[in-house]
Amino acid sequence: MLPAAAAPSPRRRHPPLRRHGLGRRRGGLRCGPAMTAGPASIVLAPEDHAVLGEAQFGTPGLVAIESIGPFTRVRACGPLVTVHDSIIEAGLGIGHHPHRHHERLFYLERGTFDHDDALNRIAGHVPEGALARFTEGRRGMIHQEWNHGEVDAEIYILVATTSPIPEQTSFEVLRREDMPVYSEGSGVVTREMVGPLSPLPVHCDVRRFTDTALEPGADLNWAIGPGEGGLLSVREGQADLDGTPLGRRSTALLPPAEASRSLRIGSVAGARIIRAVFGLGYGLVTAD
Repeated sequence: MLPAAAAPSPRRRHPPLRRHGLGRRRGGLRCGPAMTAGPASIVLAPEDHAVLGEAQFGTPGLVAIESIGPFTRVRACGPLVTVHDSIIEAGLGIGHHPHRHHERLFYLERGTFDHDDALNRIAGHVPEGALARFTEGRRGMIHQEWNHGEVDAEIYILVATTSPIPEQTSFEVLRREDMPVYSEGSGVVTREMVGPLSPLPVHCDVRRFTDTALEPGADLNWAIGPGEGGLLSVREGQADLDGTPLGRRSTALLPPAEASRSLRIGSVAGARIIRAVFGLGYGLVTAD
């Protein structure tokens, strides 16, 4: 069974950090390569995620449910420095604000939104089911995000470091119909957003990013290679990971480790899950 995580406190933003593994520091975190010497896995139930809103963003209509980031127990896992569900209410959004050096992968599960980068004169529309890649680069971006649609936009977001950092900012959208779709076994269908089959290149060390539907009773083997880590988020239904039950909106993290791993994912009643596989990055950085 996998250990459950302690609940984070959104009010305690900067507690002492615990770095599992070796590496040099950069910006308060420890850089890779860094193998974890901490837990083999961490399970975050819905109540273990930090819920951010108007008090943090300074504007109404935005909610972020954070599993990795500055408001949670887990501050970084591999190259991932922030992971959250984002909800932008219909007709609302957030005005121009800056970003630099990271890459952001926005998976739009519901609704649509529009992006406008005033610094680089880059704008684009992201339709439902698409993956948007925001590469901030050394130049950075000053962008705004608005939901001009009639339904709330629901976005699953990965924010990762890039090494080397690209000089230029870029933005690209991979539409749902252009994502490779394949079977991983009986009753298991996977849509690949990032990976060897995807036409979308990325600069961060996220090696695979997929959306998988499991029919009732289906299961699959999840292979994570040497030096890799993994993330699993249950989007619909219930699943289990090597016998550990995972409810809707639960997150399982597997920090990078030296040895390869093969884990069984199953679902008795059916489920939809998001998975990411990534490189060493920071290893595992926690607030306890």
